Amino acid sequence: MEASRPPLPAREEYGAREGEEAGAPLAWDTVSGWLESARYYWLCTARADGRPHAVAVWGVWMREQLYFTMSPTTVTARILSENPRALVHLESASDVAIVEGTAERLAPEQVPDDVVESYAAKYDWRIESDDEGMPYFEIRLSLALAWTLPDIRETARRWRFD
Repeated sequence: MEASRPPLPAREEYGAREGEEAGAPLAWDTVSGWLESARYYWLCTARADGRPHAVAVWGVWMREQLYFTMSPTTVTARILSENPRALVHLESASDVAIVEGTAERLAPEQVPDDVVESYAAKYDWRIESDDEGMPYFEIRLSLALAWTLPDIRETARRWRFD
């Protein structure tokens, strides 16, 4: 199955303060590249009582979406079945990418073949799309934030996705 790539998001710039010279803004392609090359992703969710929950996951960034696998019996998967809103961020505190969106467990026929192949190549662990013990999930983005140190004001950007 081949999914189409969503259009690039509109950029909302934070930019320099009045009277300051603006630096180079981060380009979406740069941030998307960070997400694509990351080995680990921190997935943050909220329990029904509002308590936060975070876990590191393996995944692949493709078509402006994060695809990951996990056992449906994990706390995280159970939380997502009740509240699909999620936030994902990278490990870096100097090249920062934070994305928000909605997570969905995919049916086997919804998992693009290239996601399975990319996951297997990245982690040397092949998880088939019909593996009920480790189903695929995707996060469809609604918002992304990014910046790089030391020029936070000049590089900080926010993108909204339809």
